[in-house]
Amino acid sequence: MVTTEKGRKENSIRNLLRVFITLFMATLFILIFVIGDYGLYQIYVLNKDKDQTEQSIRDLMRQKDSLIVQKENLEHDLEYIKRIARERYRMAKKGEKVFRVIEK
Repeated sequence: MVTTEKGRKENSIRNLLRVFITLFMATLFILIFVIGDYGLYQIYVLNKDKDQTEQSIRDLMRQKDSLIVQKENLEHDLEYIKRIARERYRMAKKGEKVFRVIEK
């Protein structure tokens, strides 16, 4: 089988066309599945955002529970109210002295 110059050119053109099509398909794949709206990077970003939002929700639920307990105590627990009045507002009973510590 003798290969002619024309046959070699056709083979090199076919090989070049295959390489071009392969590169085109790979680029298209990357654009659609990696970078696009439904790509891997977008899915990663959305999952990270979802995890942060879920953590924020958990923190807010804990804060809500704490506030509910505090509300119940303020409505019904006289000792709690007295303690808060002393600690936060520096109130004292008759005859008690309040000392203020000044740090240097």
